[in-house]
Amino acid sequence: MGHPIQCLIMGKKVTYERWINLFLPDGWHEREEMGFVLLEKDGWPGMVQLSFIEREEISLPPADAARMLLEDTLEERDIPFPREAVKVEDRGSMAVAMIDYTFNDKDAPAHWRIWFMVDGTRALLAAYVSNPEQEIPYLAEATSIVADIEFIPPTNA
Repeated sequence: MGHPIQCLIMGKKVTYERWINLFLPDGWHEREEMGFVLLEKDGWPGMVQLSFIEREEISLPPADAARMLLEDTLEERDIPFPREAVKVEDRGSMAVAMIDYTFNDKDAPAHWRIWFMVDGTRALLAAYVSNPEQEIPYLAEATSIVADIEFIPPTNA
């Protein structure tokens, strides 16, 4: 992934070389873990996880690939989900597939909002995890951060 480049202007812009520009509001910080990035805010009851994926199957259009990656990820983790709950937004050279999922375990309920952002050769998994009883207004803030992520255009070297 490389080291992020940062500049402070009402929050900060973080660039992950060859991948994305990420715009974090004031009070937010990011940290790299093994193979992913966590976005956190002090006192916030959830987190956003970003995972970067090089697409193996690049013949599929981004919208089809986004849906397939999201559905495959949920199936691999044995998470039951209604296929009609997957929403896909086709933006031409890029697409976003998204689903909301609440796991109602009586001891530790959890709400996931999962996005797959896909362009011609790359995919970005963004997952927001929280306690469903504590997610307002946090879910809206996490959704806003993910909505502002921009893929850096590929260089044709």
